[in-house]
Amino acid sequence: MVRQALTSAVLLSAVAWPLQAQETTSGSLAGRVLDVQQSAVAGADVTVTSEQGSRTFKTDATGSFFAPFLTPGKYSVNVRLAGFATVERQGIEVHLGQRLALLFTLKVGDLHEVIDVVSGSPVVDTHSTTIGGNLSSDVLKRLPVGRNFTDTLYLVPGVSDSSGVGRANPSIGGASGLDNAYIIDGVNIADEGYGGVGTYSAVFGSLGTGVTTDFVKETQVKTGGFEAEYGMATGGVVNVLTQSGTNEFHGQVFGYLRPQWFESAFRQLDTPNGNINREGTQQLDFGVAAGGPVVKDKVLLFGLFNPQFLRDGFRAPKGFPLASLGSVDRKRHSYSYAGKLTYQVSSNHTLNLSAFGDPSQGDNGPQRPISLIGDDTEAFSAINYGGHQQVLRYDGVLSQNWLIEAAIAHSQNHFTENPSANTNYVTNGLVTPVRITGGIGYFLDTQSHRYDYQLKSTNMFRAAGRHQLRYGVDLEDVEYDVTNGVSGPTFIFPDGTPSVSGAQIAILPDPTYGAIYSVQWAYIQKQHNTPQKYFSAFLQDTWQVGRLALRPGVRYEQERLTGDPPLCHANDSEPGAADGTGPLVACSFSFSGNWAPRIGATYDFSGNGKTKLYASFSRFYVRLPNNLAARSLTSDAAVLQADYFDPNLTQPVPEGVDAGGRTTHYLTSTSPEIIDPKAKLTFSQEFVVGFEFQAAQAINLGVRYIHRTLPRVLEDAAQVPVVAYYSGVAPDNIVYRLTNIAPGNPAIPDLPGLPSGISEERPVRTYDAIEVTASKSFSDNWSLIASYRYSKLQGNYEGFYKSDIVQSDPAITTLFDFPIDDPSYTEVGGPQYGFQGDIRYQGCALGCGVLPNDRPHQLKIAGQYSFKEFNVGLALNAGSGRALSGLYANPVYNTIEIPDGPRGSGIQTVDGFMRRTPFEFLVDVRLDYTFRISKSQRILVSADVFNVFNNQNPTAYDVYHDLAFQVPNPNFGQPVNGGGSVLTSFQTPRQVRLGARFEW
Repeated sequence: MVRQALTSAVLLSAVAWPLQAQETTSGSLAGRVLDVQQSAVAGADVTVTSEQGSRTFKTDATGSFFAPFLTPGKYSVNVRLAGFATVERQGIEVHLGQRLALLFTLKVGDLHEVIDVVSGSPVVDTHSTTIGGNLSSDVLKRLPVGRNFTDTLYLVPGVSDSSGVGRANPSIGGASGLDNAYIIDGVNIADEGYGGVGTYSAVFGSLGTGVTTDFVKETQVKTGGFEAEYGMATGGVVNVLTQSGTNEFHGQVFGYLRPQWFESAFRQLDTPNGNINREGTQQLDFGVAAGGPVVKDKVLLFGLFNPQFLRDGFRAPKGFPLASLGSVDRKRHSYSYAGKLTYQVSSNHTLNLSAFGDPSQGDNGPQRPISLIGDDTEAFSAINYGGHQQVLRYDGVLSQNWLIEAAIAHSQNHFTENPSANTNYVTNGLVTPVRITGGIGYFLDTQSHRYDYQLKSTNMFRAAGRHQLRYGVDLEDVEYDVTNGVSGPTFIFPDGTPSVSGAQIAILPDPTYGAIYSVQWAYIQKQHNTPQKYFSAFLQDTWQVGRLALRPGVRYEQERLTGDPPLCHANDSEPGAADGTGPLVACSFSFSGNWAPRIGATYDFSGNGKTKLYASFSRFYVRLPNNLAARSLTSDAAVLQADYFDPNLTQPVPEGVDAGGRTTHYLTSTSPEIIDPKAKLTFSQEFVVGFEFQAAQAINLGVRYIHRTLPRVLEDAAQVPVVAYYSGVAPDNIVYRLTNIAPGNPAIPDLPGLPSGISEERPVRTYDAIEVTASKSFSDNWSLIASYRYSKLQGNYEGFYKSDIVQSDPAITTLFDFPIDDPSYTEVGGPQYGFQGDIRYQGCALGCGVLPNDRPHQLKIAGQYSFKEFNVGLALNAGSGRALSGLYANPVYNTIEIPDGPRGSGIQTVDGFMRRTPFEFLVDVRLDYTFRISKSQRILVSADVFNVFNNQNPTAYDVYHDLAFQVPNPNFGQPVNGGGSVLTSFQTPRQVRLGARFEW
């Protein structure tokens, strides 16, 4: 056999078709084969080879070939035809959700003469309008990043901290951390109750997922411009593909330890009202992975088991009873696993069966760090959580112009908290600082199952150009079960109804009775089973005319939520009104008619596949999690206030008696929420324009502009101003409606003694960003991922998460529970009732401020250099801090959410007046070395140093002026983790992670 080398000058072209990959769990190659006269070569054999084997395709009459459903990784392509010399190209990198375009030129010669083409992979996807980034496992192994796959998302431009939702749920494109979609192996793994990745709890927030980078083959982060196939998010879409088996037996044993003794000391703090300090952390994970052929080229298997152990040490405030315990450990551990069986029926038909999960638990202890504020350990608890997912997927090539994909998936998730003591949670307001005693108080156990059925197809044809028409449907059947609870013994409510839980009690001072014992939360009913039906369909065309590619598409989404127990009637005047007749039925509602157009275009004006000018317009709908059904279509079935004279809750305060500063002493929530029959889902609209080009081999440079708005928001609202509750003019029929909020909807009635013209405001979230990007795939011993973003995020609506009061109630936050454009709040409420702040600053009536997720400047640089067996990785992350706004208590709810000025106008902190937390600057470094034992065996040892310069600036401040209405907060301006928090909030100190890996 004769071989010779040929440079890439004759290779790369954008004329091959189809050119835009949209496969959820794979990538693809497409191209044309020509002769030296540039005529099409039909009938050539194109063999695509990877670690999983070889697949052969034939060129059609136009010389085109198409190799779909390729597992991401490195491939070689061999082109053969009798009468021509064989051409072979190696080192082609296929990425998730992307398609590479190749052009091969054959010259007359001996079939056994092989021409090796020397070239790097194309780095510009000339027909895609999607922005974001792809992160391969090979790249991540060389960089200093966290072990969880969600830690790696922050390498991508447009991804930033989400202001309290947790690191596992970033803000993407200015949205809240609960506005994203998360997909692994085609399975939606978002928490069914709240929308976060993996397990999410209303009490604990994000518990994340146990999926580490060892599970992952490649991660695709779509931050904008994504295809009609993707939806359920007004933020971004995170699409993950797990590892697969190959034709060679491979395995590894690995371990990583981030020991406390290599950790710099955490910055400590003592505040007037007491705070919890973190003393130290330690993380250990280890595992084993193996894969190989069961039947070579036919049946491939991969499996992994990766236990993880995390310990956090906390210390109670000085002078508090539990300070005597010293550092108290909170321990959590996950037993994560993954497996995949691949059956390659033929070159055109493949079956994949995947299973993965992260069963986890937290030992009895301070799982809620606030438990260390108490007088004893009764507020300690244990938690059990995690999920299990399974998916069966079929990928088929029915003909060269017709592809089909089908999948059946199941996802299960759960969260359970077990209190260490069954006692009431009591807040004693008679002493300073305020003391907390008793059990954990409110808790919420959840269990969910999701069954997902998908069918997608792709057809290629010619009609005034070349078309790739992709279409499909997705049906999800969800069951979300909730058990509400409050620690403590049951008791009798003032109306004689027995409780089904304990109580959260506030001891209030009273000049006449000394003290009043006010139940502030307890349940009449605690279990709800809430099903959901979700349906989507999409149609997406890629229409190529020369160098221009047009990408029109449309997506339709519909979901039906159902509550429990039956509280409605079939003939109710409105959903949830419960004013009909006949037998009670479950309250339910279908959000239909949600059409999402997508249109994009790209132009390769250089004509060589190395440049791309692109633009897109998109509408994205967000999917409602089931927490809304569990609360609004059922009723909370809770007591919001019940006042007693005694701590045993046996002597209720009669209505009309002036005690505790009020005469109303019993309030309940037992009715479902009314839903506007015309209500539709929240959607965002986006416009993107950008330019990319290949600056050198393997180097991609780009610049883009992104503009996003929220034209429609689904939220609940009421029609009564705050002052009306104090002046005695609030109507008896206060109605909370789930509707598309807008001025005049809901209508605000004129009330005696209040100015006319009080109105609700339109929700606003406007995001503008310019991103400059640079990337280099690994070649010549180095790689790079870099970006700079300048952005501005303004408005009054964050999204599904409301960070000022740490509220995880998607679509039913407190933001619009009272009219925002309300001058009576200051004109009447201020002088007559001592209201502070101005409710109009919650909106834009006095000018839109910046939202909490506004981060104007963000610079990211991550790269590595390898020299023989030695590798150095470096990551720099620098960016603007969190915007600060001072907040006063809502006089009705006692939630601390009324701004003292425009959003982002700043507060007086212990470090001086600040509009933002300090600029954040982090540098991480990785060193690793590979010892080669044999050709197939090696040992890799590594050390990662995070926060090399040990910066420990504050990352948040207590922005609450009040602890409750007219109760000042002594900790205002202290560096703690948001308003009212007891946890300190500084950058994590320098940490060192040691690793070792044996591979064979």
